[in-house]
Amino acid sequence: MFVFGHAGLTVAATHAVDRDVDSRWAAVLALGPDLLDKPVSRLFPALVHHNTRGFGHTFLFSLIVLAALLLAKRRLKPALLLWGCYAGHFLCDSMWRGDNPAILFWPLLGDFPPPVRGPIISWLTLGNVLGEAAGATILYRLARRHGLFERPRLAAFLKSGRLA
Repeated sequence: MFVFGHAGLTVAATHAVDRDVDSRWAAVLALGPDLLDKPVSRLFPALVHHNTRGFGHTFLFSLIVLAALLLAKRRLKPALLLWGCYAGHFLCDSMWRGDNPAILFWPLLGDFPPPVRGPIISWLTLGNVLGEAAGATILYRLARRHGLFERPRLAAFLKSGRLA
């Protein structure tokens, strides 16, 4: 899945659980593994065997994120909810399929595997297309429902991160 799928599905889920959650952080954390791993794979390709899923996609790194959230939030529920955004990325990326478990449980299962190469159509699967469409639709509907197309409401959202 890509940007809209990760962000839209995660923001909707966190908003359904807690209407006071900071949706900005929910979206950033949902994209967190890719925000870390995509630059690393370009800047240090040998470190992750040219794979665009690396350290950020590991359970070990997700525990580091959880610890940072617990220190920052100082309360269990908001920290766990936001950590769920980060960990939810693993669900959207189907980290249980193919070589992904070797990445998810790194270093326990060995080094990062090289990426699976193929035509562009191979990663534009129906799941990715549907996930992106669902995520974009969810984000649009949330923005419309909460008046984010109006400048004052958008400014308030950007300042607080709350959709209420």
